[in-house]
Amino acid sequence: MTRLLAHCLITPPQSRDRRKPDHHRPGRWSDLCSVPRPVPTTDRGGFQRHSDGTGYAMEAHRIHRFHAHVRPVRYRRPRGPPHRLDEYGGILRMARAWTVRGGWDGHREETALAEGLAIAGWSEVHPDLSPAESIDQLRTILERCYPTERRRTVDNWTHQLWRFVREMEVGDFVVMPRKYQPVVAIGRIVGEYEHRPEARPGFMHVRKVEWLTAVERAAIGADLRDSMGAFLTISELSRRDAAARIQELADTGIDPGYSGAVTPPADIDELLDDIRESGTRQLSARDLIGLWGHSRRTTDAVEAVNQELRELGITTDPDFTAVQLDDTVTVSAVENAEPSSAADSEQEANTNRGSRDHDLTWRVGNLRRTEPVIAIRRNESLARAAEIMAAREFSQLPIVDENRCLLGVITWESIAHSQLRPGGVTLWEARADKWPPAAHVEEELFTRVPDIQKFGYVIVVDNANVVTRIITASDLAGELRTRVTPFTVLEEIERRLRIAFGKVASADLGMCFENNKKKAQSITSPSHLTMGNYPHLVAKEKIWNQLGWPFEQGSWVERLTAVAEYRNQIAHWNVDAPESERNQLAEAEELLNLLKIVTRHTTP
Repeated sequence: MTRLLAHCLITPPQSRDRRKPDHHRPGRWSDLCSVPRPVPTTDRGGFQRHSDGTGYAMEAHRIHRFHAHVRPVRYRRPRGPPHRLDEYGGILRMARAWTVRGGWDGHREETALAEGLAIAGWSEVHPDLSPAESIDQLRTILERCYPTERRRTVDNWTHQLWRFVREMEVGDFVVMPRKYQPVVAIGRIVGEYEHRPEARPGFMHVRKVEWLTAVERAAIGADLRDSMGAFLTISELSRRDAAARIQELADTGIDPGYSGAVTPPADIDELLDDIRESGTRQLSARDLIGLWGHSRRTTDAVEAVNQELRELGITTDPDFTAVQLDDTVTVSAVENAEPSSAADSEQEANTNRGSRDHDLTWRVGNLRRTEPVIAIRRNESLARAAEIMAAREFSQLPIVDENRCLLGVITWESIAHSQLRPGGVTLWEARADKWPPAAHVEEELFTRVPDIQKFGYVIVVDNANVVTRIITASDLAGELRTRVTPFTVLEEIERRLRIAFGKVASADLGMCFENNKKKAQSITSPSHLTMGNYPHLVAKEKIWNQLGWPFEQGSWVERLTAVAEYRNQIAHWNVDAPESERNQLAEAEELLNLLKIVTRHTTP
C-alpha cells in the first residue's frame, strides 16, 4: 500500500503505468514503484530533466518504508558541483574537473582539439595501461619504462596517469590551458581510457572529449587559474567549487568565484597526501609556514621552510615569500611534470626556483594592500572617471576590459590635455599617451621605485594581465613609516634608558650577570648594556632605589621584559611588516612615554 501511495503521489499522471520495468535495480526507485520512469533528456551541463518538467533527486527524496506522506517536488538544479543522474533520477556522483595539459611546449594541443581528445603524454610509456588494476601495478609499468628515474619522480607520474586511466569518468569536465594563447579550452569527457598503439609516442594514451568552448585566462579567477598547476600535466581541480565554476565558465564565460574559507591541511602528511592525490594544494602563506610551527617569515623561518620544501620535493607558486601573509599560494611537486626533451629547460627552471630559496629581496607583493583596486571600463564615460578620481582623491585610474585586463590609464594630467582638443572627448581618447608602468608581484620592489618616482604609481598585474592593485608614492611612504617606526621607538627607548641608568653606580651595573663575574666586571657603563639586561637590573631592589622612579617596580620589570622580546623579534630580517605586532609596538610606545617623564630634563 505504501509503495502504491508513493507511486501515485510522485509519478506524473501521464507516466503512471503498472507494467514491470525491463531493468530492476534493488535499492532504487524501481524497488518502490516498479514502473518505468519518464524518458529523461540531458541538457548541456549533464543534468537530466523529464519531458513533463519534473526531475527526481534520489538522495533528497528517498522514501522510507515507515513514511506515510510523500509529496512531489519539482527538480531544481543543485547548488555546488554538478551532479549526474541515472535513468531512474538517482544521483550517481558529482561531476569532477581535471586539468590535462598539452605538453611542455603545447605540442599536443592542436591534435587534442582537432580530434576531440585529452592526451596524457609520457612518450616512453608504450604499453596499454588499462590492465593495471592498482597504483602499484601501474607504478611497475612506469618503472620498466623509466628505469633510471628516481622513485619519487616515478611515483608522481604514476599518480597522474592513475587519475587519467582510472579516476576520470565520462561526464567529468576537463580543461587544457593553451601554452602560447591566453585562453583555456574547456570540454567534457565522453569516453573511457583508450590505448592507441598505432599513434606516435606521447599520443598513445587518450580519452575522447567534447570540447565545449575556450575562455580567456583573465576571465578565470586567479585562485582557480593557479590551481590548474603550472608544473603538472594531469591534476584534479577539487577545491573552491572548481567543478561548478568550470561548468559556469563553459555555459556563460563568467567565473562566479569563490568566497568561502580555505581549510588548511592539518599537518604536513595531509599536505603531501593532497598533492599526491590531486596534484596541487592551495593554502595561505601563513598556513604553509604554520605547518612547521612558524608565524612570521623571518630569516630563520624562510630558510627552514625552504629546506623542508626542497627535501619533500615540493614548490610554491608564487613563491611564499613574494606575497602577503594571508595570500594564497599553490603547492605542487617539483617533479610532477611529464618528462620532455626540454630537460635542460626544466632543469634551468628548477635551478632558478631553487636560487630563490635564499633570496631575501623585497618584492612588489610584500607591500601591504590597503583596499581593493578600483578601475574603470573602457566603455564608461570620462565624467564617471573624473567623479571616481575626485571623490576618492585618486591621481590615476586604470582602464580595463570586461575581465579587468589592463588597457591603459587615465590621469588628471591626461584629462587636462584632452580638454585642449576641440569637440567632445571620450574616456579612451583622454587616456595617457604612454603605456602605464606595470609590475608583477615577484619583481624586486626597489627596481620599480624609479617608475613610482617618475609616474607617481605602478600598476600591479598578474600573469593574465589582470589588474590586482596599484602602488603609489603614498603607499611607499606608508610602508616606510610602518617599517621605520618600531626601530625609531626602540632606539629612543635605549638612549633614554642609558641616560636614566647614568645615575646608577657603575659597580652595580654588573648585577645583571650575577653568575658570570668576568662578564659583570666588564660592565662599567650603561653603554655596555643591552635591552635584555635592563629587566634584570630593575628587578634588583638596590638598583630600583637608585633610580628613584615614582612607579611600581614589578610593572616596570614586565614592561622592560616585553619590549626586550619585541626588540629581539624585529632585529632580524622579516618579510612581514612589524605592524603585524601592533600590540607590542603600542607597549613600546607606552614605555617610551614613561621614560620621557623620568628623563624630561635631559636630551637623549
